[in-house]
Amino acid sequence: MAQLRFTWLCVAALCAGGCGSGDEPGDTGAPGTSATTTTTTTTSQGSTGTGGTGGNGQGGTGGGAATTTVVVNEISAKGGDWIELGNPGPGSADLGGLGLCDADDTGQCNPTDALMFPEGTQLAPGEYLLILGDQAAEAGPGPHTTCLPEGGPSSCFYVTWKVSASRGETVGIISPNDQVLTELEYPIEAAADGQTWGRLPDLTGEGTVTAPTPGAANAAP
Repeated sequence: MAQLRFTWLCVAALCAGGCGSGDEPGDTGAPGTSATTTTTTTTSQGSTGTGGTGGNGQGGTGGGAATTTVVVNEISAKGGDWIELGNPGPGSADLGGLGLCDADDTGQCNPTDALMFPEGTQLAPGEYLLILGDQAAEAGPGPHTTCLPEGGPSSCFYVTWKVSASRGETVGIISPNDQVLTELEYPIEAAADGQTWGRLPDLTGEGTVTAPTPGAANAAP
C-alpha cells in the first residue's frame, strides 16, 4: 500500500507541470505552444492613374490610408513652367493636407520641396487647379491671384521647383506621410516649344503631346 501511495504522488507531481491536451479551451496551436496572429494591411498606390478608389475621392488620413481621385493632368516645361491638376470625379475632392512633388536626382518624389495644400482646398468634379513652377520661396504657396500673363485661371498655387524637359521628370501627388498617390511622367524632351504633355482623353488617358490648355480640358496640338 505504501508503494501504491508513492506512485500516485509521483503522477500528481508530474501533472503539476501540465497534463492538458491540445483540446483545452483557448489552445489553438500545438500542445505546449501559444498561437499569435498578426494582421498586416497593404495599401496599393497608382503610378499613372487615380491613385485610389475611395468612396468620394476625399484626401485625408482619418481611419485609413489617404486616397484621391485628383490626377496630374498636364505639364508645361517649355515656354512657361506650370502643372495642372484635375478631378475626374465623380465626387468633390479635398486636397487639404496632400502635397505635390517633383523628382529628385534618383527619380523619386522629393517631399522636401513639395507644395502642401492648405486645408479647405477643394476640387469639384471636372474642375482644374493650376500650379506655377520656378517661383520665389518668399511668395509662399498661395493661393495666388497673379498667375499666367495670358489666359488660364485667375487663382493658382506656387512651387519653387520646375520640371526639367532636358532630363525628364515625374510629378506626383503625395499623402501627408509622403506616399505617392498618383503621378504623371514627363519624358525627356517630350514636347516642343509651345506644346505641353497631358492626358488624352482629358483627365483619364495616358500622357501624350498636347496643346497648352491651363485650367481647361486637354486637347491635341
